[in-house]
Amino acid sequence: MSVATQNPAGVPVPSATEHQPQPYAASKSTQLPPSPPETVDGDDAKSITSTSTEPDFPLPPPANNPPQILDVDKSTPDAHVPRDSRLIRLTGVHPFNSEAPLTDLFNEGFLTSPELFYVRNHGPVPEVQDAECLDWEISVEGYAISCEQQNSLQLNTI
Repeated sequence: MSVATQNPAGVPVPSATEHQPQPYAASKSTQLPPSPPETVDGDDAKSITSTSTEPDFPLPPPANNPPQILDVDKSTPDAHVPRDSRLIRLTGVHPFNSEAPLTDLFNEGFLTSPELFYVRNHGPVPEVQDAECLDWEISVEGYAISCEQQNSLQLNTI
């Protein structure tokens, strides 16, 4: 190797054309992952110009609402709420606090269906019809919020 230049400390520096990176010795034994399959002619164009309404990400599982009220709930203030019988009750019968068994969550996959969501509350679930809550408002108040900053939002704007 010929020395093209020297740095200010007098150490020889090889020219750019002479400097070639040396392969790492251990990399010869490392097996790389397989290459992805080649694109078949037309696949890219189909995916770009596709008019499919199907999203290219996984959707949550469909909800399978429980069809009936469980016997254990019939004598509670939550007697109007159907529950999935797989949920594990953490606080007895009422208030209803529960979570799904891990095996059922694992079997669901990455996305959890609504009937297996965990439940936390401190009292009865209000019995409300959809038409009743259209004009409800939520108020945001507090010590750190001045009177000018207090805000009310309607449910349909949230």
